[in-house]
Amino acid sequence: AEVRRIRRLGCTKVQIGFQSLNDEVLRKNRRGHTVAATRRAVKLLRSGGFKIHAHWMPNLYGSSPALDVDDYHRLFDDPDFRPDELKIYPCSLIESAELMKYYQSGEWQPYTHDELLNLLVECFGLTPEYCRLTRVIRDIPGTDIVVGNKATNFRQMVENALIKRGESSHDIRAREVRLRTIQADQLTLDESEYATSWGREIFLQFIAPDRAIAGFLRLSLPDQANPPLVDELTNAAMIREVHVYGQAVDIGDQQPGRAQHSGLGRALIERAAEMARHHGY
Repeated sequence: AEVRRIRRLGCTKVQIGFQSLNDEVLRKNRRGHTVAATRRAVKLLRSGGFKIHAHWMPNLYGSSPALDVDDYHRLFDDPDFRPDELKIYPCSLIESAELMKYYQSGEWQPYTHDELLNLLVECFGLTPEYCRLTRVIRDIPGTDIVVGNKATNFRQMVENALIKRGESSHDIRAREVRLRTIQADQLTLDESEYATSWGREIFLQFIAPDRAIAGFLRLSLPDQANPPLVDELTNAAMIREVHVYGQAVDIGDQQPGRAQHSGLGRALIERAAEMARHHGY
């Protein structure tokens, strides 16, 4: 009922606090939900065609760097999750939190700078191309944090550490064309498919030779055995998101080298419609 209601209201994206995919960690932190509830919520949101923007928290009470890496693997290895976007919020302690007593008793400690850096470097490397890491640190004033990370540019630190390794993040935000000059003939349409609890997802993206992304589309092909959420979705494929990056251009204008208004969005939608018809939707 709630998914139908927010769909009627015109909502297209839902942010949802996974926080952890470990029931023991959720219990210790009194999250009030289980991993099974997260699985159900994600499936319901997929049935309505929503973009799924998850929040995930390393360094929770009862976790460890090794357990967090396992958790992050599960985020994208398990078809029941696989969010489109992700905010990574390492746990920081504020004085009013119940966690304070566990810190004072020595039962919980914040990760050291190096522990957190090494953990996030590994997480960045595990993030698939279809996901966008929207934010890496929660914007809590440093004066309110008793212990834990206070650096607001931790994402930059992670990216610099990846560069030193000769690596880079594959997530969408790290690959956006932004201010680069991109010619249409430099772009190729890349298509990848992955399974979800609701069916199959096809991620279409226009990319440059270095895999910089100029535009993308998320196409959902529901399992025909799943009953539609609402009548209009009967036997329907769904475009859950279409987005073109690059410098803003006035509506109707075209400027050479800019991705906006160069036909990428139309091409993505036409290709998605062709694929939907091909698969019988």
